[in-house]
Amino acid sequence: MKALFLIVLAVAIFGTGAYVTYEMFIVPKKALEAEKAQPPPPPPPDPTVPEFEKAKAARQPGKLLEAREALTAFVERYPESSKIDEAKNLLGKINTDLFLSTRPAPEKEIYIVQRGDVINRVATKLKVTPELLMRTNSLEQTMLRIGQKLTIAPADFSVVISRKKDRVTLLNKGRFFKQYAVISWPPQHAKKALPAGAKGPPLPKQTGKVKDKIAWLDGQRVIFTDKGFWTAKFWIEISIPGCTLYPDPEGAPETPNSKPVNGGIALAPEALTELGALLSKGDEVTLE
Repeated sequence: MKALFLIVLAVAIFGTGAYVTYEMFIVPKKALEAEKAQPPPPPPPDPTVPEFEKAKAARQPGKLLEAREALTAFVERYPESSKIDEAKNLLGKINTDLFLSTRPAPEKEIYIVQRGDVINRVATKLKVTPELLMRTNSLEQTMLRIGQKLTIAPADFSVVISRKKDRVTLLNKGRFFKQYAVISWPPQHAKKALPAGAKGPPLPKQTGKVKDKIAWLDGQRVIFTDKGFWTAKFWIEISIPGCTLYPDPEGAPETPNSKPVNGGIALAPEALTELGALLSKGDEVTLE
């Protein structure tokens, strides 16, 4: 009987210990593993989405001005919205559709060609580039007619090149105008790969200016008075080393003028054609 009592007591003691160990260590561990195995909870709904849909709905035929106003307000009010890139892309298209055409807008000016006017002289009077004057008014030649009406919008452009966002953003009078996706970076400006979750040092900010605009056609440099100018490949030369904007060759074999010798930032060809018309020498550029 004494031996049996000792056996029962031992079982009770060790059984209780095992149970306590299981409850204190095994159960929590299994619960933690089960929790980790669960998919992450869905993010909370973005409260700005209804506002974006409302601004987006303003894009109706013949209502570009209303759509521009609604999307501009959204972009400036909700910079952290999950819809910010979509809103900026829509707004950028509207801005260029209005700016690079004779569509009426409150900020636009009408100039009537006078005797002795030539494209360069008119562009100087209006403080724009000849390329912008031609592109806006769909001029296929530089000859002007007395009494001809030319439309132009005020331009005060600056550029922000963001390595973090892989974007080139165009501002007009300090306000968002349009953004362009970067296709590739030169080695000196490419982001360095970091371990998952690691944060590198802040990227240094540099400032510069548009140094030159270059148009290449069949390997030769051309200017706006040359035939075929608008089918050329455009470069925007920036004073910050390695930041010249050039069109991505899209898999075509490299030629002597397909890529800047000292490195550059590749964009889509249509982006460079637009920027070639919009930007002027001396426009401010920030690399961040």
